[in-house]
Amino acid sequence: MFANSVTSMVLLTRASGAEISINLFLNQKTTRQQQKLNTLIKYIQEYPSGWKKRLELADLLYEIGNWEQAIEQYYQLIERQSHRLDLQLKLAKILQLMGKETEAVTIYQNTLSLAPNQATYHHIQGLIAVCQGDILEAINCFQSAISLEPNQAVHWLALGQVQMEADKAEQALQTFDRILSLQPHDLIALIYSHDGLIAIGNLEEAQQRLEEARKIAPKDWQVLKRLIEHRFRFKLLLDEAGKETLKTIKYVLKLSPNSPEIQAILANYYVLRGEKKRGIKVLEEFTQKHHNNPISWYYYAHCLRDAGVMQEAAEAILKADQLFPENKSISRAKLEILSGARINFVS
Repeated sequence: MFANSVTSMVLLTRASGAEISINLFLNQKTTRQQQKLNTLIKYIQEYPSGWKKRLELADLLYEIGNWEQAIEQYYQLIERQSHRLDLQLKLAKILQLMGKETEAVTIYQNTLSLAPNQATYHHIQGLIAVCQGDILEAINCFQSAISLEPNQAVHWLALGQVQMEADKAEQALQTFDRILSLQPHDLIALIYSHDGLIAIGNLEEAQQRLEEARKIAPKDWQVLKRLIEHRFRFKLLLDEAGKETLKTIKYVLKLSPNSPEIQAILANYYVLRGEKKRGIKVLEEFTQKHHNNPISWYYYAHCLRDAGVMQEAAEAILKADQLFPENKSISRAKLEILSGARINFVS
């Protein structure tokens, strides 16, 4: 189900007004997106009752990050195809990622009556629990789905994702290994299992998983991002090795120029080489362009802290927390940075 996935990154604005980047896994990425978009819009205007083309339009709008318009199209599709479980699940997922959890829960609850079997019913209950912030309940629901359909990778993937969110990296690794036993070339599972191995400190096996992912998708930006991070760990930053690292960073920047993660990697490259001011400038300029992106402020705060500029690091992490207070990574960083800066604050 996931073996031929490609990754993509889109920017969107959540209900709070915060701009965030979302990493998507797509079955395939549409070529000539703008041309395809124009053609579909024209067709829908001429034949508004054509639901198949409207579905193509909705899926394309989702792929390119025009999610408000995608939501509108999915709602229209559901009005005409109310029996389609997949449409409602797509809509609910978009609403969830946009921070509209209450609306997403309503859609998910409506789909329970459409579940074709008990395993799907449990899976949807798990999705509802995720929206409600009840991660342990979500884990229980996905495990119930797996007990009924042990060979369905979609249940295992959902379980692994919430296990990672709950900081249960070792359990998540077992889950992703199960997916790989079903689908050895699953790019998503390879990427997630790599991250789990990094979390428990198993760098050697993590690198092996990454090499497997590179064989499948050698130009995928998420794979290359992790390759760069491994080059950092082995201090391949100077001379010819450093040039090769920078070349890879610049290539990934072309693939995802608006990704705060990649901007942070470029900044970190300079900081680790002793060029602190240059590194800070990268993220300073990026946060100016993406002032409402909490993740860009999060990385900027880390860069400032690593460069020893504690007062400005504290200001940056407070800005990130203001924009995205429910983000656990930002909350943890806030405590660490403010403690290091010895600044009093009100939670």
